[in-house]
Amino acid sequence: MKYLFAGAAGLLLAASIGLAGSANDLPANKALVEQFFRAVESRDKQTVTKIVREDYIQHMPNIPSGRAAILNYIDMVAPKGKGVMPKFARMIAEGDLVAVHFRREDPNGPVATIEIFRIQDGQIAEHWAVTESIPPEEKSRNKNGMI
Repeated sequence: MKYLFAGAAGLLLAASIGLAGSANDLPANKALVEQFFRAVESRDKQTVTKIVREDYIQHMPNIPSGRAAILNYIDMVAPKGKGVMPKFARMIAEGDLVAVHFRREDPNGPVATIEIFRIQDGQIAEHWAVTESIPPEEKSRNKNGMI
């Protein structure tokens, strides 16, 4: 009986570890963030509705929280045509977080950006971003580059 209990406890532990791993499926979380960028840049509101939580939390101070804010953004930029999918320099995932680092062109010149997403129940739940202008090479104090 003692061995049966120990075996059952071991199976329960293994099952709970497996469940925890599936909740933090790093390749799936990375794919979800990439799908988000593709959906926004291609103005695909149906996909955004499916992969972004309605109660999405936005930490960028000039953008409201909620999925509706992303859908409104798509409506605002759609007349300009499709956007440009950024080429990620790196994508890092740990637990329920995914960070992407990339360069993009802004109206005022190139910027380096790091965006962090929190994934919850297979949807994007939260977002942070830090963007910095990339100076001309001759004004940089080193040659390392920002990306």
